Amino acid sequence: MVWLLLAVRYARKGFLASVVQLAGSLFSLTGARAFSGWAAGQVFQNFFAGSFRDQIAASITAGGVVDLSGIAQRYAGFLPESFRASIVEACERSVSAVLSDNAVVLADVIVQKVLAPLLTPVISLVLFFVAFALLRMLVSLLVTVLGLVNKLPVVGTVNRWLGWTAGGIASLLDIYLVLCVLWALIVITGGNLTMLNDTVMSSSLYYKVFNVFNPFL
Repeated sequence: MVWLLLAVRYARKGFLASVVQLAGSLFSLTGARAFSGWAAGQVFQNFFAGSFRDQIAASITAGGVVDLSGIAQRYAGFLPESFRASIVEACERSVSAVLSDNAVVLADVIVQKVLAPLLTPVISLVLFFVAFALLRMLVSLLVTVLGLVNKLPVVGTVNRWLGWTAGGIASLLDIYLVLCVLWALIVITGGNLTMLNDTVMSSSLYYKVFNVFNPFL
């Protein structure tokens, strides 16, 4: 039903507008994914890593105790506990290998091995949706202009009929993008929302297909 309603909406725009909308959505999706994947690491290193390193080094110097689970909880406590635990467990060897070094070196290892894997995906998600929204805004402007073709005699009629084909495909992509948002909310909230978690969403055929083609995994 959702797919049909979206397909009708696109069909009314016409073939040219729907094709541009589809191509623009694909471009926005791939462009935003590529940009966020690259930029997330840069943002973390340039804006967060230094501050985290100084805070952790000061804490180690003052207390002399390295609690990786506590550090992960402090800086990334909003993420699912199982995800935090897997990252902490994976880097324990790296940290133990430099325990004899000074606090700054140890703090840098913790930042790169614990906090970076935890927070970079979250930063990537935020950047993805911001970049996607900006790109889609540009596409929407072009689609609005092409929608005027429907007002032309004969050509406008053909354009509207062909719009059903492009609209059907474009509507599937819109559903896919909505599922991206829902998946991001499930991850950020740790699946603790009553009406929005993997258990509830697993009953949806759309969500099952989405998990196979999840761009973030």
